[in-house]
Amino acid sequence: MELRRIFPALFTQSENSPARSRDATLYLLRCIFLMGVRKPPAKFFIAYILWSFALNFCSTFYQPIGFLTGYISHLSEFSPGEFLTSLQVAFNAWSCSTKVLIVWALVKRFDEANAILDEMDKRLTEPSERLQVHRAVSLSNRIFFFFMAVYMVYATNTFLSAIFIGRPPYQNYYPFLDWRSSRMHLALQAGLEYFAMAGACFQDVCVDCYPVNFVLVLRAHMSIFADRLRCLGTDPGESQEQRYERLVMCIQDHKVILRFVDCLRPVISGTIFVQFLVVGLVLGFTLINIVLFANLGSAIAALSFMAAVLLETTPFCILCNYLTEDCYKLSDALFQSNWIDGEKRYQNTLMYFLQKLQQPITFMAMNVFPISVGTNISVTKFSFSVFTLVKQMNIADKLAKTEEDG
Repeated sequence: MELRRIFPALFTQSENSPARSRDATLYLLRCIFLMGVRKPPAKFFIAYILWSFALNFCSTFYQPIGFLTGYISHLSEFSPGEFLTSLQVAFNAWSCSTKVLIVWALVKRFDEANAILDEMDKRLTEPSERLQVHRAVSLSNRIFFFFMAVYMVYATNTFLSAIFIGRPPYQNYYPFLDWRSSRMHLALQAGLEYFAMAGACFQDVCVDCYPVNFVLVLRAHMSIFADRLRCLGTDPGESQEQRYERLVMCIQDHKVILRFVDCLRPVISGTIFVQFLVVGLVLGFTLINIVLFANLGSAIAALSFMAAVLLETTPFCILCNYLTEDCYKLSDALFQSNWIDGEKRYQNTLMYFLQKLQQPITFMAMNVFPISVGTNISVTKFSFSVFTLVKQMNIADKLAKTEEDG
């Protein structure tokens, strides 16, 4: 297949192929390179710097300013639906810019995490173990492309629906451009807004999908590690010294897993914290827009935007819950191993290791929120509070009446 040749990491390799856990982030890291946040390559130094400046100036730095300036300059000219469409994206754009800056500052940790994955791969000796990693790699890359499709569908839908009604998608402020004055200005502003939003969506995919990509392959290694723990002491041909050495190797494997988690923890903590702060507010504005103001075209665009916002936190929060269960399975697997007839030193070491395994791997959002499904539901429920508040204060009716009077 042509697709398999172009994107080989999308497909599960055979169990005889060597495991390459770092391929779970193959396309992610290529896109992060295209974000312009990596070290410029010597061969294309000037081209990379220019591309980085254009993309980050439009999407990371100017777009949040353009939203705010547009509200100040032309707030009275917005219809309620246009204002909510712009406002819901504005909050997300500000959060996206913050997340991009966090990833920009800590991007080297992705390379360090992949180096640790290489260490884990060296412990894989069985075909079934390699197959588990291959499956995690292909699933990870497919999820990345799914994220990219959802985000880009939103950007394109909003652009097309806005062009259909003869207005720019978000009515950002651009100096020397007045889209009302001519079709040329309208086309130019719409094109600039689409480039900035498509660039922001491209960045958002990278800064939202990387935790899922890394944790999916980590879970595969933890499943393999659980089987390794369960087999301790089951080989009748092993001496007591060999059994003890295998236990020590498993302790070292666990330390590698914890080092991998610690490597990613600062990046995940910052980006998820920022998203938790805005997700409820953004979803609230989107619900109000869909229920009260949106026509068919803008409703479709808003629904795709809502799907993109939910993707920013929900999949990773689900994975965090699974990761906690995986940790408990590790302690169960060690307890189920044949440790009863081991020597005293072996049993003492195993009991100490068992206590360590009973401490689950957790991620915190800036040491404020635990990253879990429960927290995600709590911040998402805030959107219904925003919607209820707007309904009770009759803000929607007042906005509609103001538009009719104007």
